[in-house]
Amino acid sequence: MMTSDAEAVDYALTGLGPCIRLVNAQPLLPVLQAAMPGWPLTPCPLQPNKPDICVWQQEEGFWQQAPALPKGMWLETPVSTACSVIADMSGAYLRQHPAYIGLHCGAAEIDGQLVIFPESHRAGKSTLTCAFAAAGYRVFGDDVVALTPQGKGVSLGVAPRLRLPLPTTIANELQDFIHRHRGPSDDRYGYVALDETLLARHGEQCPVGAIILIDRDNSVARPQLTSLQHGEGLWQLLKQNFADTLSDQELIDKFWPLVQRMPCFLLRYSDAYEAAAFVGRELKEALHTQPATYTSPSQAAAMPEAAALDRNDLRQWRARPTAHEYPLGDELFVIVEEGGEIHRMNVTSRAAWALLQHEALTIEELSQTLVAFFMPVSLEQVRSDMAELLGQFLAVGLIEPVASAS
Repeated sequence: MMTSDAEAVDYALTGLGPCIRLVNAQPLLPVLQAAMPGWPLTPCPLQPNKPDICVWQQEEGFWQQAPALPKGMWLETPVSTACSVIADMSGAYLRQHPAYIGLHCGAAEIDGQLVIFPESHRAGKSTLTCAFAAAGYRVFGDDVVALTPQGKGVSLGVAPRLRLPLPTTIANELQDFIHRHRGPSDDRYGYVALDETLLARHGEQCPVGAIILIDRDNSVARPQLTSLQHGEGLWQLLKQNFADTLSDQELIDKFWPLVQRMPCFLLRYSDAYEAAAFVGRELKEALHTQPATYTSPSQAAAMPEAAALDRNDLRQWRARPTAHEYPLGDELFVIVEEGGEIHRMNVTSRAAWALLQHEALTIEELSQTLVAFFMPVSLEQVRSDMAELLGQFLAVGLIEPVASAS
């Protein structure tokens, strides 16, 4: 399938060195250059050892090989090939810089600080990134942003990529911006061509100032920005990263010191352009704290499913020793044993855990104490929640029954 390497040209990237070979595939070069304007490819001497990423042009498409594609992949268009190649080069860059963590997120610079918004299924992360650019804010990426140990975001210099066709509901201002900045495209994807005033160049750094979780909802009349617990931001970063070789404990050790000082918000919106302008105006005024109110422990959504205890269970329960605990605002992240999984506790489950660390309690005793602390809340609700929570605690080894006195 592959032709001779007679017309091979090798290219280097800042931070990677020689990394890609194009074989009879020079028509792909301008597409790659337009898709990653802030990370320019530089011709270099032909390497004695073939670079990890290679692309051959065939009559009706391209054939690519890379470490992530050991058997190769057939790609039909220059844009689909560019998408694949950029993903591989981004992965190679992160592997070559192990101190960085790759985040699957969009990022925009507002008042000298980055706002990052992690991936959320079909929430329009790339469209929101373009909306920030249309509103005049410089973006650091719409898919991959590196994070330094000091909490700075690092741009790779890759242009935003939109899924096509564009939704007809996009505001006229954003539609016009995208059409004016149209880059390479095919039937599935289109890159948005941004200059250096709207796209940070490769290697540029900016401190991360806030984490914004996004929820696109067509029923929302106007954008809403709600302060969340810091734990929401930490949980998203733990889930939306590319550090496959790191354990949960290593990841939380890296993220925890950073997230303690990063406010986290939920942005609900229907129109991306309106949302970007709203965040730019309102972020400074957003509240950074919220009161400790009773929240169902299940809302933390971080404990495995387990059978609830009988709410009339008369056994007393106490907390078992843990390997690591990471308090974050009103929440707590716990690792039971070295190298084990992370368990997240919201304000209510953390309060229950603290009580069980202090003394052994039955479900009823625990429920009565929490009702007094979190009033107003019904005893029946708390009793049901505690039966479920203790079942989860027991399943992961966080608690044990106290042997009754003989």
